[in-house]
Amino acid sequence: MAQPSRQLTVILVCLLCFCLACLAPGPLVVYGANGAGNSHYELAGRYMSSRNNLHKALSSIERALAIEPENANYLVRKAEIVYEISEDEKTSFGLLDKALKLSPRNRQALTLKAKLAAQRGDQDLAVSTARLLYEGAPADADARIAYGRALVGAGKYIEGAQILEPVLKEQPRNPAVLDLMALVDEKRQNWTRAISHLNGLLEVLHGTPYARSELIARRSLAYERLGKTDLALSGLREAVKLGPTNHKFRLELISILKKTGDIAGAQKEETALKKLEADMLPF
Repeated sequence: MAQPSRQLTVILVCLLCFCLACLAPGPLVVYGANGAGNSHYELAGRYMSSRNNLHKALSSIERALAIEPENANYLVRKAEIVYEISEDEKTSFGLLDKALKLSPRNRQALTLKAKLAAQRGDQDLAVSTARLLYEGAPADADARIAYGRALVGAGKYIEGAQILEPVLKEQPRNPAVLDLMALVDEKRQNWTRAISHLNGLLEVLHGTPYARSELIARRSLAYERLGKTDLALSGLREAVKLGPTNHKFRLELISILKKTGDIAGAQKEETALKKLEADMLPF
C-alpha cells in the first residue's frame, strides 16, 4: 500500500487539529518529532494562512495567544497576518515590539519589522533593525540578505554590496541577491555588471511573463547606456511582447527609436500605445 506524502500528512493533521479545536473546550497540544509542543490553533492558523483564509488564521492565532500570551512567535505571526489583512502598521509594529521585548533577538520579529519599516519608507528603522538581525548571525545568508536589502533601500549601495557579495559567492544563483546586486549596479551606473547580474537572474527566475519582461527591460536600458542600441531595441521589443500592458516599456522603445532616427518605427509603436490606452478605457 502506498505511503501518504509528507505534505498530505501535514495537511490532514492540521485539519484534524482544527476540527478538534472546534469540539474541545481546552487546549490540544500536538507534539513534533523534537518533542516541542505547538498549539493546534497555531498549526491551524499557519495552514489556513497558506490557503489564504487570513481571517480564520487570525482567529486561530488569537486563540493560541489566549493560551500562551507571551509566545513571541505567535505575536510575530499575528503581526504578519494583521498587516496582510488591513495594513494596520500601528497594531503590527506594536505586536512586533512586544515580541522583541520577550525575545530581543527573535529572527522572525526582526525580519518582519525591517521589512515593514522599509515598506512604509522608514529606511533608518529598517537598517537599524536589520543590523540587529545581522549582528546576531553574521554568517547566516538570510540575515545578510535582509541587512543588505535594508542598506540598498536606504541608498547605502557600497555598504549593501559589501554585505551581499559574500552571499553571492556562496550562492551565485540566489535570485534575491542577484536582483539586489543588479539594483546596486544600476544606481552606481556600472552597466556591464548590471547586465551580468540581470542575465544570471533571468537564468534562475522562471516567473510570470510580466516579471521576466521587467528584467528584460532593465537589461535593455543598461545596453542602451552602453551604446548597444540593437540589443536595447530587441530587448525592449521582447519586453513589450511579454508585458503588452506596461506603457513604460513601449515609451522607452519609442524614445530609443526616435534617437536612432527610426521615425516610422516610433510612430507605429505610438499608434499601438494609443490603441492600448483606448482599449483600457472604462465602458
